[in-house]
Amino acid sequence: MASELEKKIDGLLLAGEGKKNIWQKLKKNEPHKILFYINNISHPADRKKFLLVNLILVLALTFITVKKLLTAFSFGAVDISLFLSLVVPTINIYVLQEILRFHRMGYRFLFVLSCLSLVQPENHHAQELGILLLMIVLSGFLYKKMFPEKDVIKVS
Repeated sequence: MASELEKKIDGLLLAGEGKKNIWQKLKKNEPHKILFYINNISHPADRKKFLLVNLILVLALTFITVKKLLTAFSFGAVDISLFLSLVVPTINIYVLQEILRFHRMGYRFLFVLSCLSLVQPENHHAQELGILLLMIVLSGFLYKKMFPEKDVIKVS
């Protein structure tokens, strides 16, 4: 669920305000939260521009998540291994939520977690490997294009 502050910042972005102008207006109240939300939310124009690429990324992550869920529940026993095997799909669902909302942290998490997934032997099959490489490339691409370093507001 989006917070009121996040909705307010998103509304100002939709109205055409720049991130630096929003920062100047709102920095008096809770500056750390405002800075986080301003840097975490993408521009509405970028959302439209990269919608198709984002959709491909969402479909790949959804496929992996459903596959992990089916594998977890295929054993039929309710024990500690079931709960342990639900950790990855739960994290994937959180990342999926962040990516569907075009949040910076979602792309960053997906990039790092997909790179780390290459270490697991179960992901060395052709299908999983191809999808993981696709997710690494797309999440890195979207992160760099939608959140360039020059647009990140830093406070010293």
